[in-house]
Amino acid sequence: MNGAAGAPFLRVTGPGGDVLPWVLVRAPIVTRAHHARLTNLAREGCRFAGATSYLGFPGAGYRDERDYGLLCEAWLHCFREPDRFLPSSGPRALVSESDFTDPLRVEPSRAGWPLPPQLIADVVHVSGREPWRQEAKNWPLAARCLGRLARETGLRVLVVDAPRDAEAIRGVTMMGPLPWRLLLAVIASARCLLVPAVLDASPRVLAEALCLDVPVVVNRAILGGWQYVNAFTGVFFEEEDDVVAAVEGLGAGRRPRAWFTAHHGPAHAGARVLQLLRPLDASLPDVTHVLLTADRDAPERPVPGRR
Repeated sequence: MNGAAGAPFLRVTGPGGDVLPWVLVRAPIVTRAHHARLTNLAREGCRFAGATSYLGFPGAGYRDERDYGLLCEAWLHCFREPDRFLPSSGPRALVSESDFTDPLRVEPSRAGWPLPPQLIADVVHVSGREPWRQEAKNWPLAARCLGRLARETGLRVLVVDAPRDAEAIRGVTMMGPLPWRLLLAVIASARCLLVPAVLDASPRVLAEALCLDVPVVVNRAILGGWQYVNAFTGVFFEEEDDVVAAVEGLGAGRRPRAWFTAHHGPAHAGARVLQLLRPLDASLPDVTHVLLTADRDAPERPVPGRR
C-alpha cells in the first residue's frame, strides 16, 4: 500500500488496481482543498469508510467539527476499546493500514545495505521531527527509556529522525531521517525496535520491523499495533523502569516475520476489508481481497496537528 503521506483519503482498489467506489477517510478533513476533494469524490458516487490512521482520529480532540459517523458507513480501526473513539453506528473491523505492509517488499535479504559504524545499533527507535510526530512517537518517554538502556545495558542505541531540538543523551546516537531502504537496513541489523508510542494508530515501522524478522519492544498503552505483540514477535513495557528488563528478556526463538506473514500483509488485510464492505455493497467484484492506494487526485498537504 503506497498511501500519500498526509492525504486524508485512500482509494480502495481490486487486486489488479481497478478503482472501486469506496474511499477511506484516514484523518481530519481540515484544508479547503481537501474539503473540495471530498465534494468531488461524493459527486463521483464514491462511498466512504473510516480508517483510524492518525492519532486518536475520529475520537474527540482528534477531529474537526465534521460528523464522521454520518460520512463513514463502516470503520477500519486499531483500538482495543473502539467505543471510546468511534461513532456508535456502522460495522467495524480490526484492520490497520500497517496490516497492509508487504513482506515481499520488506524482507531481510533486500535490506542488506553495508552500514557505516554509526548506523549499527542493538536498539533502534524511529522518532519524528514534526511536533505531531513527536507526540505520536512519545518522544519524552522515548528519551528516558533510551538513556536508561544506554546507561544500564551497554547496548548500542540509535535514534533515527530525532527531534531537531532534542537534548543529547549520553550513549545514544541521534541522526536525522534516512532513505526508506537505508532505514530498513538499519532496523534489520538491530536486536530490537523500541516503540514507546501511545498515540500512534498505525505504526508502519513496527510492521516493517516484524517483516525484517526483528522483535519489537512496545508500549503497552499504544493505540494501534498492540495486536502485533505476542510470544512470537516481542514484548510490552510500560515505562522507563521496566524497559531494560523488557529488552534484556527478549531472548531467542522468536519468529516475528513468520508470524506477521501468516496473519497480515496485503492479501490477509485486504480480505478483511472486503469482508467488511461486501455486506454494504453487493456490486463489489468477485475477488479474494482489495488493496488500498493513494488518492492520486488529492492535494498532498501535511496532516494537521492535533486540535
